[in-house]
Amino acid sequence: MWTYSLKFTLRAIVRELLRGFWGRYLVYPRLAAVERSAALLNAAIARRARRIGVAVAPDGTRLRRIDPRTRLLAKTEVGRHPERFLRPRTLATLLRSTIRTSGTSGSPLALVQTLGAVIREEGFIQRQLAWIGFRHGQRRAWIRGEIVCPKQPPDGRYWCHDWFGKILMLSSYHLSNATIGAYIGALERHDPVVIHAYPSSVAALAAWLNAAGQRYRGRALRGVMTSSETLEPGVRSAVESAFGVPVYDWYGQAERVAAIGSCERGNYHVLTDYGGVELLELADGSCELVGTTLNNPAMPLSRYRTGDRVIPGNGTPCACGRVFPTVKAVIGRQEKTVTLPDGRIVARLDRVFQGHERGLLEGQVLYRGDARFVLRVVTTDAFDAADEAALRSKFLLRVPGVEVGVERVAAIPRGPNGKYEFIAFEM
Repeated sequence: MWTYSLKFTLRAIVRELLRGFWGRYLVYPRLAAVERSAALLNAAIARRARRIGVAVAPDGTRLRRIDPRTRLLAKTEVGRHPERFLRPRTLATLLRSTIRTSGTSGSPLALVQTLGAVIREEGFIQRQLAWIGFRHGQRRAWIRGEIVCPKQPPDGRYWCHDWFGKILMLSSYHLSNATIGAYIGALERHDPVVIHAYPSSVAALAAWLNAAGQRYRGRALRGVMTSSETLEPGVRSAVESAFGVPVYDWYGQAERVAAIGSCERGNYHVLTDYGGVELLELADGSCELVGTTLNNPAMPLSRYRTGDRVIPGNGTPCACGRVFPTVKAVIGRQEKTVTLPDGRIVARLDRVFQGHERGLLEGQVLYRGDARFVLRVVTTDAFDAADEAALRSKFLLRVPGVEVGVERVAAIPRGPNGKYEFIAFEM
């Protein structure tokens, strides 16, 4: 197991040198300075908009509704022609990297971002952690889709350690009624101040504790930070009951055009110094988030349709004192989970489709029961047998001991809303 710990420790050292130090000491103080002052917030937004060369609403304490006739940027347009949105290199944007993501829909994107954008992202995460009460150097735990142990650990340890970052890295792929007790024990021994987790992962831990009539006994814990999936009210309540601390939810996306973080009062704040956010009202009364980047000068996206929805708030200021506008709920990341015959809980499998953006248009995980899966894919001619084998390998790395096939289809069936479910069932 030490090889996994060494891997994550070395990665943490590199992250600290490239982004952690700079985000914490250069970006975070500026972000913390504006969160309780409308004047300072609006001045900071104006400076970022000028630097990036984009137009955003001048008042960051309010969310503007968009005229439905307005021309907006769609994800499909960025996916098919990313070069149209890429700006030439300058001295300020010389250091760049490309990130590849499938997103929750399974449709791959290749996005270019500057090192400065990565560092600013770190600063925003540091501010969210500060809202929880976390200070740099304290212990954390992580249950978010990383491969942290062998497929079948011989010693029953489904975790490893990032020694440099003081983070306990736990597998989100081995959770089951038979293993959760060991997870809880490992968490209590590590005694983190913050637990980072997918809602589905920490929900499984909370359900086990509540069903056993137990409570988490770690003394240092200040909060659970969830992200990447929709946090349902019932899950929030169950986790807070089992762990005895507030849940702080974070919403973001790889395109880096909008971010939302919840505070100690449980309210969702739209971080308007992260991106210029507007609301596109939908027929059911919810609103789609439309964002304009304030962070990435290499590939600035303006009025980009995220596809994610929120329930708008009533405009009442939050009692926490922060001046960011609030929304009632984020409802854009609802996903299904699969419970295998051996009790393992499978969720958040979009990483399987990452890295195939040239040949893969869409992907869906179909579960047929009895530990049998099919990866439905809509492909181009560039998708070959090697890509098929890579998909199977990636899937089995995360969900070992199951049957999985790849099925090429002309289209993935849509629901009444025009979208398809990333995880579907055919029993």
